[in-house]
Amino acid sequence: MVPGRPGRVFIFAGVDEKCARLPAPEVAVNRAPAKGEITFKPDQETKLAASVGGSCIGAKAVGTGVYYTARVGASGADSFSVTARLSSGETMTRDFTVEIAK
Repeated sequence: MVPGRPGRVFIFAGVDEKCARLPAPEVAVNRAPAKGEITFKPDQETKLAASVGGSCIGAKAVGTGVYYTARVGASGADSFSVTARLSSGETMTRDFTVEIAK
């Protein structure tokens, strides 16, 4: 990650059993990064790398992007945790580690 410039690290997107788009998930930071900030951007397009049951892998979806911005002057590794809750109540938590460019 380049300090001062947001970089997308993930997209949380939900689909139903027929791979149809679900409403945008509620996304929250569980553990904030020490050297940067997290922002969320809605309506980000992606192809699913995983799905419950595996039947929607590769399907196109729209979700909420997770962006990390390292503070200017920061370097080394940083980590944080984010949870998304779908309208169905299903939750997914992801832990992220990013490397900040020198």
